[in-house]
Amino acid sequence: MKKTIKIISISLIALFVIGSLNMTAAAIDGREIMEKVDERDTGDSRHALMGMDLIDADGDVRPRVLEVWSQKVDFEQDLDHTIMVFHEPSSIKNTRFLQKENDGEDDDQWIYLPDLGRVRRISGGQGGDSFMGSDFTYDDMKSREIDNFEYELLREEEFNGYQTYVVEAIPKNPAEEQYAKTISWVTREHYIPVKLEMYDKDSEELYKLMTVNSEIKKIDGIWTVFSATMENLDSGHSTRLYIQQRDGNYLLEYNKEIDDGRFTQQYLETGR
Repeated sequence: MKKTIKIISISLIALFVIGSLNMTAAAIDGREIMEKVDERDTGDSRHALMGMDLIDADGDVRPRVLEVWSQKVDFEQDLDHTIMVFHEPSSIKNTRFLQKENDGEDDDQWIYLPDLGRVRRISGGQGGDSFMGSDFTYDDMKSREIDNFEYELLREEEFNGYQTYVVEAIPKNPAEEQYAKTISWVTREHYIPVKLEMYDKDSEELYKLMTVNSEIKKIDGIWTVFSATMENLDSGHSTRLYIQQRDGNYLLEYNKEIDDGRFTQQYLETGR
């Protein structure tokens, strides 16, 4: 089976659909911890209505609403297809984004912009660009091969009430990666990353910080995070992602059948 680290994505939804494995009492190293993160149960499919708040350095908020569908298409290689549709505000309504994971090579990404009226493929050179004005880049949303990194368990410590493993990941081929290194705080109970530091490739200084700011609860038997924030420490800008609620219920479901036609170029362009 393909071993991938979906550090920030499933595309965006991966922040919130993180499952768990039972913790073992045996000694564990950094790679084993990240393998357990990868092996978590996230269901065969996922569907959610999400909020995306863009927050500037002064605290002003620009809210957005998007809907996300994601489905496993290759169980042997652990590959997903994901599509996102923006509903609000009206200025970006019907913007659609499609990502298809590939085995052993970069994921394919396309975006449909209503103002242009056409589908545009995201090239490798655009991987560092902001996704829809957020603090996530297109590269942030891609899966990563576990074998492409060296891992070290730095320590164990408490973070926000959770006992965590602190794991450093350094790319074996720095030229192919966006960050000099990442450091993850992974819960011992769920193997869920609840904090992630990303270090700038040039300065090697801390550049971006992602934190989970919700409780971890089960939906349909799957441990789930409902809100997380990505902060750009240089600009002071941040992006908060969260599952929407209606009548006190989270608008998130797992393991529901999704029409394969939703993950096509036709749907990307027409919404049908």
